[in-house]
Amino acid sequence: MNDTFTEADLAPSLDERRATRRDRIDRAAATLAALSVGLVVGGMVALGACAAPFVFALTPAPFAGDAMGAAFARFDQIAITLSVVLLGAEVVRTFLARRERPRLDARFRRLAGMFFAACTAYTGLFLSPTINELHRNGARRGVGPDGARLEVIHQRATNIGKAECALGLLLVGLHVFSIRRQKSEEGDEADAPLPPGPAA
Repeated sequence: MNDTFTEADLAPSLDERRATRRDRIDRAAATLAALSVGLVVGGMVALGACAAPFVFALTPAPFAGDAMGAAFARFDQIAITLSVVLLGAEVVRTFLARRERPRLDARFRRLAGMFFAACTAYTGLFLSPTINELHRNGARRGVGPDGARLEVIHQRATNIGKAECALGLLLVGLHVFSIRRQKSEEGDEADAPLPPGPAA
């Protein structure tokens, strides 16, 4: 029996290497999810809260509606793509945690991600195209039947956008909070191997 203490005794085991690899993939997926949500929320704030009020105030109709409609149509494509990335990252994180005890924050994060993606899809596939079509047909908010419909849909899009921004900020926090921690980062030195020799 060889009692010699070697460097190989300190090398991580196969299970430890697999756990480290899972942790790195989980961090990458969480980072990708947080960036995707952040870009969607940032774009919504930039277009809806910053650009739109000034465009409609400084540009005459129907050019204001046409300009913002084109901008939102392009942004919706980006937002839907980023939502797909978010869902893909969530699938990866869920798969990595499949053997662990279910956590409440992870379940809530998954539900929030699905609702966020559903809001993005509903806005991009229904609300924005309907608003753009009404603008092309000459509708003006609050004027006539088409204007009344435009007002209702615009208000719905605004409310969903606000909810989506709040949900997006929550999602970023949930992804950061639920990142897997490696054992080496927990500061627990009790599992470290003891040097050879008689115990003190």
